[in-house]
Amino acid sequence: MKTFNFYLDTKVTDWYRTDFEIEANSEEEAKQKAIEFVKEGNHGEIPWEQVDCTIEPMSVEENGGESTEELFTGSGDDVWNNKPNQHLNSIDLLLNK
Repeated sequence: MKTFNFYLDTKVTDWYRTDFEIEANSEEEAKQKAIEFVKEGNHGEIPWEQVDCTIEPMSVEENGGESTEELFTGSGDDVWNNKPNQHLNSIDLLLNK
């Protein structure tokens, strides 16, 4: 019997944390400045880290009807995905019987 390699790509949601400092005369002023800082997009160049235990697989519905799981052969050929009514090849037709 032979062994064949495959890989599964899965789309997920995740949370990341960006630490930064704001100088202000009071905490209320700092809060307002922090909101402005984030809304203006000034945090893009600051390093961030992944928040532990926040990875969650996405559903097809959450992904606008597009696949969130895609199965490939070890050489990268499409085998299957979980997009509704999507048939990549005859193997997929057999699996859906």
